[in-house]
Amino acid sequence: MSSGCSVEAPKKKHGEQCPRCRRVGRKVTLTTVGAMAETRVESLKLSAAEYGICRTVDCPVVYFAPGMAIEKSELRAPVNFKENYEGPVCYCFNHTVASIRAEIQSSGHSTVQAMITKEIKAGRCACEVKNPAGSCCLGDITRAIQAVRAQLKAKTGLQPGPSREAGV
Repeated sequence: MSSGCSVEAPKKKHGEQCPRCRRVGRKVTLTTVGAMAETRVESLKLSAAEYGICRTVDCPVVYFAPGMAIEKSELRAPVNFKENYEGPVCYCFNHTVASIRAEIQSSGHSTVQAMITKEIKAGRCACEVKNPAGSCCLGDITRAIQAVRAQLKAKTGLQPGPSREAGV
């Protein structure tokens, strides 16, 4: 199991502020940054021992270290917490906002959390490399499910089905 795949993963702060929005970010590993950064960025910028991640939605910076910043446009994949889109929330098993919405609309609940938890326990995740946050996606999955349910409720005025999220 990856060190990033744990519901109780430590949320240690990096200690440095994002050079653009000035928020202090959580630590991410060079492995995560290197896996996400375009080749040109890797050769030019990846020299710091520690990186922080900026989760501010309207800030273009994703990774930073003293004297450097890597923006979302310089990454290999879209970053779910920086975009308002239907794309990946779980990068290891390809769960998207769109697939979560479709499952909730068709069955009234989501099985995504239970499936990911099962895969984590089986040691089949690679969050440190595949997830731009470098950590387990379960928090993002929970937020995505809640947002989808709220959107569906606002759109229809009704709950899309019984609130019985698997694994919750």
